[in-house]
Amino acid sequence: MPTVSVIIPTHNRSAVLKRTLDALAQQNYPLSEMEVIVAADGCTDDTSEMLKAYQAPYTLKVIEQSSQGPAVARNQGAALALAPLLIFLDDDIEASPGFVAAHVQAHQKQANQVVLGYLPTILKTQTGFFRITLRGWWEAMFQRMRQPGYRFAYCDLLSGNFSVSADLFAAVGKFDPQFRCHEDYELGMRLLQAKAKFTFAEAAMGYHHELTDLDRSLRRKYQEGKADVQLGQKYPELKPTLLVSTMIARCSWVDRMALIVIFKMPALGDLLAKGLRRSLDLLEWMRLRSYWRTLLDRLLGYWYLRGIAEASSTQQALTTFLQGSRPVSSPNLLDIEIDLKAGLAQAECRLEQERPTGVRLRYGKQIIGRIPAIPGAERLHAAHLRPILATTLAPALIPALVLDKAINATSSAPQSTSALPVQPSQSPELVYVN
Repeated sequence: MPTVSVIIPTHNRSAVLKRTLDALAQQNYPLSEMEVIVAADGCTDDTSEMLKAYQAPYTLKVIEQSSQGPAVARNQGAALALAPLLIFLDDDIEASPGFVAAHVQAHQKQANQVVLGYLPTILKTQTGFFRITLRGWWEAMFQRMRQPGYRFAYCDLLSGNFSVSADLFAAVGKFDPQFRCHEDYELGMRLLQAKAKFTFAEAAMGYHHELTDLDRSLRRKYQEGKADVQLGQKYPELKPTLLVSTMIARCSWVDRMALIVIFKMPALGDLLAKGLRRSLDLLEWMRLRSYWRTLLDRLLGYWYLRGIAEASSTQQALTTFLQGSRPVSSPNLLDIEIDLKAGLAQAECRLEQERPTGVRLRYGKQIIGRIPAIPGAERLHAAHLRPILATTLAPALIPALVLDKAINATSSAPQSTSALPVQPSQSPELVYVN
């Protein structure tokens, strides 16, 4: 009986897949306790032949299906899995020797966890400005996760390297096959709703042999636009967190003109976008990186909005879609109030037990601030409190401690007729936003 099932969806990348399988054969975790399940999604290359000939030192299972997308492929793999722990791995990830062991060890610390692994990127085919931009994007994402007390969100779940118990995966309903893009974000939302704890395990490292190029990145943005409409329709509370909400809120006259073209004359807009794409090569040749980046952002925004328009049909439908969404940091979403005077340990215990979406903090009568509810973010737990108090809320916490001590000293001392009462702090409430 295996203790770990590694599930790999793949589509027409037999050479890349073989490298991934070879890396799993080098794990320092007992190979006899591993099973690897490859879900071949509509493969028309030599993937099937390669898998039949592959001599794996672990149990290797193969599922072949018609082209139904990665969400269905992962679900099929999970349905065949026998182990209590599932590790989802993309076919272009070369696992480090301690990859599986790190995932297993992270789950032993506490139950109801979702473990996110580290994906350092190997860029071989990308060059120039795009290479620099792509590497920066990847590393910035993982740098956030390294911060103590980081509050994970649904969009932190990357399907290329994460693990979850088979029971929790089944309980939340697996991947939604309706999503052909951002299916991992959608699953992340349901896992957070189930009060799962997201954990970043840097030792669960897999080298990501990134194959995307600039043109593929633009096409991907179009798919992301369509997927964001799906996300907003399924989870209206996420609308303020979607890129489209930010773009429309900051819409300049250029953006408004672009929207008109996108909805009324998409063929013309696509033609102009393709022409501007060629201008990126010229700007890079001229070493004008700032102009190159500005134009790239415009093109990414254009194709993202094209996807939004495709899923929305009309501009009026988009307006309706964006209406009525609750502000991200609405005070109405706050759940509980905690008095830190009772002690940090008690406050942490309460957070761990109740897992609120937001909290208002005070020390005695002194208001310290609040940690707001954030749509799409994990519920608060004990690990969040101290880092927040030591950083963002420290300017309010320290005076509150001093003032409370002064009040106690005054109340315990003999009262003088000339003594003036010490008033509670009236300083503005601080709001922590991760």
